[in-house]
Amino acid sequence: MFKKILVCVDGSECGEHAAQVAIDIAWKFGAEVVLINVCDLAAATAPFLVAPEAIPNIGGIGEYMCDAQKTLLAEARQLFEKQGISLKVRGDMGQPVDLIVRAAEEERADLIVLGSRGMGGFTRLMLGSVSDGVLHHAHCPVMIVK
Repeated sequence: MFKKILVCVDGSECGEHAAQVAIDIAWKFGAEVVLINVCDLAAATAPFLVAPEAIPNIGGIGEYMCDAQKTLLAEARQLFEKQGISLKVRGDMGQPVDLIVRAAEEERADLIVLGSRGMGGFTRLMLGSVSDGVLHHAHCPVMIVK
């Protein structure tokens, strides 16, 4: 049924649970997995209510986020490899909903699995919900894991 699953990892507890669910599905169907993490620099600066380019040391924040992304993806990769699941890894920087949906299309994913982080009211108002955006714009089924 599922040949290729796009799994979104973000380091959250819900993201870890989503990865475990995706492992079970991939193992059951013999599906290939594409792990993706999208760093959103705008989200990192949102608490300060400024545009990323207005922060003097934005390069340092970007470097930190890239390093954190590499670590996160390496840890997630190990979970899947321990189960013998074939996978590809993608790390992107930009608007998460657009990049996740685009990756699913480019990779010809049959399913997208991602966690629901349950953002608070203000953050959700300012940034929107990634899971909600992906759900509404994806070309394939989306599984949101709590």
